[in-house]
Amino acid sequence: MTTNSTCDPITGTPDIYGIGVRIGLYSQWVATLLVTLFSPEEEETFRIVNLTIQTSILLGIAVQSATETNVVEPIIVLFLMCGSLSSLTGNRITNSSHVSGVFRALFYTALSAYGVWYWFEGVDRMTETQKKGCEAIAFFGRTRVDGWFRKLGKGVSVIGLLISICLIGFCAVALWERFQKRLDAAMRRPRRQRPQVEIAFLVLSGGLIAFSICIVEYLIRVNDVGGLSQFEAVGQLIPFLIGILELTSIGWRILIKGLFLRRRCWFLFGKHL
Repeated sequence: MTTNSTCDPITGTPDIYGIGVRIGLYSQWVATLLVTLFSPEEEETFRIVNLTIQTSILLGIAVQSATETNVVEPIIVLFLMCGSLSSLTGNRITNSSHVSGVFRALFYTALSAYGVWYWFEGVDRMTETQKKGCEAIAFFGRTRVDGWFRKLGKGVSVIGLLISICLIGFCAVALWERFQKRLDAAMRRPRRQRPQVEIAFLVLSGGLIAFSICIVEYLIRVNDVGGLSQFEAVGQLIPFLIGILELTSIGWRILIKGLFLRRRCWFLFGKHL
């Protein structure tokens, strides 16, 4: 693959998107997909762990952006925030009365707010220190960061911020309604039922994982970002180990406990097959 020869090589930040961090996140995405498919009762636990790692990465790039950051690094991090869906039924995606739902709403509000700052102001500030004539690539097809993709980023960030703020309000109402109920009723576990899988969500989740991995690795390579292939940075070990352990754990249970043999209900666009 041809790199961006008009720019000097970029020294990346391994603690934020080094090889260990990326492998850890990719493993978490696959593990989350397997959990949503074979063991949906564990979705909330996996979601909280994943959100914790993502939040630390977002905080890292936000703090670094206050000093000196190459214009392509935030784009790489923003794509790293994509991954597999947290549910294959849609029920737990909108489960706003639980801790994970509130945490998710706050995270996406912060992510959208950072996106708004980056696309409206950060790009201009970061390109001022960039070599003249250097083209920062932001998407497939050598799409530049200052072209139509920036306009798209502005629109998506603003819409995402508005939706996230509304979601926080929805979470507050859902939490209030939950605490108005009796504690035993609010904390009662739902009746066990056969796992449900929406095929459209399954295909979307798998496609999102493949797309996110491809675009992140493409941007790193085409923008000639180096210094990311070593595990010398301690900050890479935590997401790496968590991702590998999550994937190993769910893979072991699928094989040993025979989760792949469990009967489940299959749906296509809401219609039971």
